[in-house]
Amino acid sequence: MVTVIEDAPPPARVAILAANAAHATYLRALLKTAGLRVVHSGGLDAASLQAVEKLSADVLLVDLSEEIESEIELIDGLLEHSTLPIIFNDSSPGGGRANSQWAQRLALKLIGMVRTAAPPPMPNVTEEAAPLADVAASPHEVSRPCGAAENVWVLGASLGGPQALRDFLAAVDADLPVAFVVAQHIGVNHVQLLAEQLNRVSACRVLPATLGHILRHGEVILSPADRHLQLTEDGYVALTAMPADAVYSPSIDHVMAAVAKRYGNRVGAIVFSGMGDDGAEGCLAVARQGGIVWAQDVKSCVISSMPDQARKTHTVTYSAGPQAIARHLCEYFRDGK
Repeated sequence: MVTVIEDAPPPARVAILAANAAHATYLRALLKTAGLRVVHSGGLDAASLQAVEKLSADVLLVDLSEEIESEIELIDGLLEHSTLPIIFNDSSPGGGRANSQWAQRLALKLIGMVRTAAPPPMPNVTEEAAPLADVAASPHEVSRPCGAAENVWVLGASLGGPQALRDFLAAVDADLPVAFVVAQHIGVNHVQLLAEQLNRVSACRVLPATLGHILRHGEVILSPADRHLQLTEDGYVALTAMPADAVYSPSIDHVMAAVAKRYGNRVGAIVFSGMGDDGAEGCLAVARQGGIVWAQDVKSCVISSMPDQARKTHTVTYSAGPQAIARHLCEYFRDGK
């Protein structure tokens, strides 16, 4: 009688991010004992996020603590853009502490996941590209209402973006002849909070987008996270339903394309810190209309994936830190552009 022994499943490759460094070490030892391969363990911070992005891992274990409020921005970014399955562990006093039995159960689940998981779906380029291609045609010349903005710049940001936006807007002059539209990947309930934070540092008026609002110079409009921002031909804000399969909220690509369609060569775009490639297609849409595209430089980013992807489109003509970009923008308009 011949006994056939199936090949042992490969150990799941786990990356650990923990709010508490000591618990990260504890979890690493626990999971290795359970037969998992821990490829990274570090803090719940920007440096570890950058490391995880480059790793070949099967799953990301995020360990939380009672200090979760201080990490909410990073966690929002993970939920929005991580390509890895994420498992959260509550190590706070109320949640209890991981033990050997917990690790064994997790190991069994992860091994099964590794054997059955399908490759992550590739972006549907055809569906994404179709609405953007529409903006290649020149926008209609229309008369805008009195006081409407003549120049509009889209600020795209994700992980690390709120601080970059704060630094940028704090250095922008209030009399700059520009209206800004911010597309920051963020949770629905955090848009108003971000507006309040930016208002404290900016000489411009910062407010969430509302239906029927008209873009004006000296204003910063925040795109909603649960609606697509559109602009009518004469410059009023319109909000449409978000598709059920939308990858990003809000979509930087969509906002850039929508503004470029209405403002033509009077539009500009700046891509700040973020994970993923949202904004790259939007940069092409802006460039096709004769608009300007800039991006945050690598050294000043929390995560440089988004501006790096923008640079790969060969549309970016200037890269620097947020404050330097603000000064460059002020100089650009003072030179009579």
